[in-house]
Amino acid sequence: MSLPATSAPPVPPAALDELASIYRELDEQLAAIGVECRACGRCCDFSRNDYRLYASALELAPIVHFHGSPSLTAAGACRFLADGRCTIRPWRPLGCRVFFCDPAHKAREQDLYHAFQRRLRAATERHALAWDYQPFFRTFPGASPKESPF
Repeated sequence: MSLPATSAPPVPPAALDELASIYRELDEQLAAIGVECRACGRCCDFSRNDYRLYASALELAPIVHFHGSPSLTAAGACRFLADGRCTIRPWRPLGCRVFFCDPAHKAREQDLYHAFQRRLRAATERHALAWDYQPFFRTFPGASPKESPF
């Protein structure tokens, strides 16, 4: 998931590589315990669940750079949801990755979230970035999408 230097968002490429590595490891752990995304869009429909999505600045950097600011539609769904699919899937934040629709896995959700959030924070600090952890749906001044290599 490395980015070409000419189109990289305003964080060091090594930080994005580490973010991608963290996401890959989480995805491997989810697969190992049998968690699968059914592409039902439930996790992206904030009008149907009592869920507030947060993300770090490191997680948001590639999303805002390539796709623009996250926002909710008038119906209360994430604007990155299209035809039941996440259009930012490779870069979707940690909170999206550990939203489990299957109740059999709900108990693991928070443990995985906190374990990988600590890793994201450590990566942020390792790359001398400020730890900024806020609601995912917020305003980003001057954010307009750039061409994505994905």
